Amino acid sequence: DTIHPTNFCHNCWSVIQRKFSSVPCEVYFPRKGTMEWHPHSTSCDVCGTSSHGIKRKKQDSSPQRGKKLRIIAERARKIMYSRSQKQVNSKSIMKKITNCKKIHLSTKMLAVDYPVDFVKSISCQVCEHILADPVETTCKHLFCRLCILKCLRAIGSYCPSCRYPCFPTDLVNPVRSFLSILNTLAVRCPVKDCHEEVTLGKYSHHLSSHKEKKEKGT
Repeated sequence: DTIHPTNFCHNCWSVIQRKFSSVPCEVYFPRKGTMEWHPHSTSCDVCGTSSHGIKRKKQDSSPQRGKKLRIIAERARKIMYSRSQKQVNSKSIMKKITNCKKIHLSTKMLAVDYPVDFVKSISCQVCEHILADPVETTCKHLFCRLCILKCLRAIGSYCPSCRYPCFPTDLVNPVRSFLSILNTLAVRCPVKDCHEEVTLGKYSHHLSSHKEKKEKGT
């Protein structure tokens, strides 16, 4: 009472259902009789023949297809590597522009082993030193005032971190609560035979006392 087979695999049933979703199932499935499900195989009456007008599309497993996929993956890898290299090169160029190694404090001077993310939050986005006279951009990135001003003059009017438009007049002081946290950070004095731990807010005064002692000694 039907031209369609009663034995077919679930995969083919799914294909047929999608193809004829607007047609009642009784049109292409027997109204009577139990369906028997089988694993997908070449012996399937639907898969193995095109006499009913439905032919299963074979997957292209040719070597040429595999070669194309490998080429695409290789290109994507090269693009990602190129982008990461550009970011590294850009950051190294900016560090050369600022040249603040002798005037700004390294994060290695912190007396406490803070979490990495916290250290990043209190570091300049350009020189990666502890923020000195910090300023905030309209895009909420923090920089040492000297570093960001040098970068804006050298590379143009945009944020070095996200390239959002930025001008010297846009720079503002961070919120007081952040400055309070920054000034209470403990750092080790780099002067030989001292290594005293002082807060960042009192570091300049502490260093000046060493210079005064040295001058009096001479």
